[in-house]
Amino acid sequence: MYMDHETKRIRSEKYYSVGYNSEINKYLLADVIAWVAWYERYFEISKDEYEMFGSDELDAIAERLHKEGTSSDRFLFSIKDAENTSVQLEMRDRARKHRD
Repeated sequence: MYMDHETKRIRSEKYYSVGYNSEINKYLLADVIAWVAWYERYFEISKDEYEMFGSDELDAIAERLHKEGTSSDRFLFSIKDAENTSVQLEMRDRARKHRD
């Protein structure tokens, strides 16, 4: 949703995807939150981490970010409005401009 189509890689069995967003110039990890209504939280990752897609190491990073949630220093924004500050909402809106 917030990632360039050609860079998006989905790890469905681990409930995350990675990709790049050219509007905010960042590599992202989208963590699926399975709750009453499913939604995603977005975290910043490095290009090197993005390139580790499919590895146990990236799976471990995704799991750690999932556990840290919005308190992670890598947390960028959430689809769920209530989890964002005004700055995070602005970033999400900029990133959203990229959506199909």
